[in-house]
Amino acid sequence: MNTPNTSSPRDVSPRLEMLSGKPIPQVGLGTSRTGSRCTEAVKLAIEAGYRHLDTAQTYFTETDIGDALTELIDSGKVTREEMFITTKLSGGSGQPHRVREQTAISLQKLKTGYIDLLLIHFPAICSDEMLDKDPPVFFPRDENNKLIITETDYVDTYREMEKLVDEGLVKALGVSSFSIKQVERLWNAARIKPTNNQIECHAWFPQYELVEFCQKKGMTVSAYFPLGAPVRPFYVIQDDEILLQEPIIVEISERLKRTPAQILLRFLVQRNIVVIPKSVNKDHIASNIQLFDFSLSESDLEKIKLLNKGKRLMPPDNLLFGVDK
Repeated sequence: MNTPNTSSPRDVSPRLEMLSGKPIPQVGLGTSRTGSRCTEAVKLAIEAGYRHLDTAQTYFTETDIGDALTELIDSGKVTREEMFITTKLSGGSGQPHRVREQTAISLQKLKTGYIDLLLIHFPAICSDEMLDKDPPVFFPRDENNKLIITETDYVDTYREMEKLVDEGLVKALGVSSFSIKQVERLWNAARIKPTNNQIECHAWFPQYELVEFCQKKGMTVSAYFPLGAPVRPFYVIQDDEILLQEPIIVEISERLKRTPAQILLRFLVQRNIVVIPKSVNKDHIASNIQLFDFSLSESDLEKIKLLNKGKRLMPPDNLLFGVDK
């Protein structure tokens, strides 16, 4: 199911077939932490050939994406049918009684009649006690700064999401940061099978077993932090290592006359993984999708595999692995 299709002439990125919904472009624009520059980044990305935009409620970029898309669609530069929009039910918005309401809010902000791919952001569901604040708090913490995680079962969340597919408000469903055990449990309970698992995946942390498990089921896999998060957000492991500066990556990029980012992204693309690099820089946005006119040799792939150190950037507390279902 994960063989790339030939994309339309206006697209740059090939698309991967999914179990439901339309094929997903293999390169998307990540919009986490893009802030006030998100609208312009989206316009630059679509001009560069992107047709896949990745967001989440907790990124607070859905409105910016909706504004940019409306302008571009109205001007005839792109059609809604060409675009693939992924968003996520974050934290407390995953409470089953909140799913429909929160998805409606996302649809309103994105200014669209449907979402192409709706994900459960994390396998544990947080309290929704601060969801109605302005702005909403999707991941509330207690007085000890610990996430307020509830006993809500993600299967119950997913069943409410399935109803949205029935009504045409969502085209495909998936998860994010789910383990093999969690994917298998949801798969067995689901009426509409999950089509995608968005996970941390890069040369330091390639997740071979999890990727193979999902792909054998026909699921697509999307990689966040595909470049190893060169600019580290506050909630990830902080150190001085930069994946883009690994000597192996620099050597290959200089020899092939490609950027280090292109080498790291191509490494994942050749594994049939969807990549969603984040950038607000015009040149980086353009180069990050220019991945399909070259390939990495087996020798280069083996060199990059040596970088695997099992280094997860998202610590378990933030991945919400505390709820073991």
